[in-house]
Amino acid sequence: MAPGTGSERKGRLRNPTATETIVTLAYGWPEERISFGTIIDLLADRGFGLLIAILALPMALPLALPIAAVVGLPITFLAVQLALGFRHPWMPQGLRRRSFLTTDFRKIVGASVPLLRRLEKILKPRLPMFTGWTQDRLTGLLIAILGVLLAAPIPLTNIPLALAIIFLALGLVEEDGLMTLLGIATGLAAMVLLGYAAALSWHALMAWLASWAG
Repeated sequence: MAPGTGSERKGRLRNPTATETIVTLAYGWPEERISFGTIIDLLADRGFGLLIAILALPMALPLALPIAAVVGLPITFLAVQLALGFRHPWMPQGLRRRSFLTTDFRKIVGASVPLLRRLEKILKPRLPMFTGWTQDRLTGLLIAILGVLLAAPIPLTNIPLALAIIFLALGLVEEDGLMTLLGIATGLAAMVLLGYAAALSWHALMAWLASWAG
């Protein structure tokens, strides 16, 4: 062993995990409200994956918070940039100015920490055939589609759609092909559920119109 190697290893700093980064942001932000623009500026160096995961968190939790209604569009916007190969996330001023209460953000983060920590225990670089530049572009396209569907006001679909987006986003962060596969499978299942729920809603509407006309 070369002299000083052991001490260098002991002193080497590791990057904070996704959970640590999110918790630090939520509980360290001093102002009453936090905007999408602030989150992007503070986490831009971590890439698209962590940003998308944070935005999807509210929809993956059974919390009645107003933030859940406005995350679909920013997720789609970021995912389209990922699909197009953008190096850094960008968002127009109209979306950047959208904000929500810091206390709501802390509720979301606090409720999501157990899930994120469980996922982090199994995340690791693997199955490289499902990661890489081209695969990340395709993942971005799928997340963009799921983001559009997430914005649709159809009951019972938000949580599976959001979970699929989180799995895909964390797969990007850790270059974990298995997590990406899990996200793809969850996303396809969520789209099937969405189609079924839409069909039920349509038939219920037609039945109501028929009874009203008759």
